[in-house]
Amino acid sequence: MAFTIQIKKEINMKHLMVLRWIFILLLLSIPWIYLATIWEKLPGKVPIHFGLDGSPDKYGNKDQLIYITAILTIIALIIYFLLANIYKIDPKRYASKQQGIFLKIAMAMIVFMTGINIFVLHWTWQQYTGNMGIFFVLLGLLLTYLGNIMHSIKPNYFAGFRLPWTLESDANWKATHHFASKIWFAGGILITLLSLFIKPSLMFFLMMGTILIMVIIPIIFSYRFYKKEKAGQIQ
Repeated sequence: MAFTIQIKKEINMKHLMVLRWIFILLLLSIPWIYLATIWEKLPGKVPIHFGLDGSPDKYGNKDQLIYITAILTIIALIIYFLLANIYKIDPKRYASKQQGIFLKIAMAMIVFMTGINIFVLHWTWQQYTGNMGIFFVLLGLLLTYLGNIMHSIKPNYFAGFRLPWTLESDANWKATHHFASKIWFAGGILITLLSLFIKPSLMFFLMMGTILIMVIIPIIFSYRFYKKEKAGQIQ
């Protein structure tokens, strides 16, 4: 009976893996389909770099778009493979207990990189990054998603606030990531909303400042927690 249940579990896992890879390949194929639809409309020379004002400042042969799309696709796959299999290289096997969390992050990165790939092609076709704000919206949504799941991340060497005092105390790790989860969720929402109304040239600096605050505040929180814990104020 137990053997039969185990076989069913393995079959279900393989079925889910196949469905997951179908979804990943479909997502990664979207930029290539888009490139194929605009290929004949592209001039021989296309912009391959843009200034902060959105205007192109460097041109190249349109064949370079194939390499750019391929590079972004490969980067997406590498990130996915690293996150989905990171538990295999964790020396203390902490990550093996939370494969689901790393898999969720890996899938989110596939979606994010696919979006970036599509917009790079679109900007090149239009020869202007007039909708650059969409990039910041995508990043804001990614940060919001990470904030939404951050409280579920358990101690590990690869994701989260991996500080000396969080890694040596489960209580500190849990408190820090519950607090950081709220900060990152709010910060991601803020970046997403601001990106809809503020010019990209200014939004870049606002985004960097917001992310810096999102990193610094949880670090300060975790260090203060560590001092209180060390002083015996937290049991």
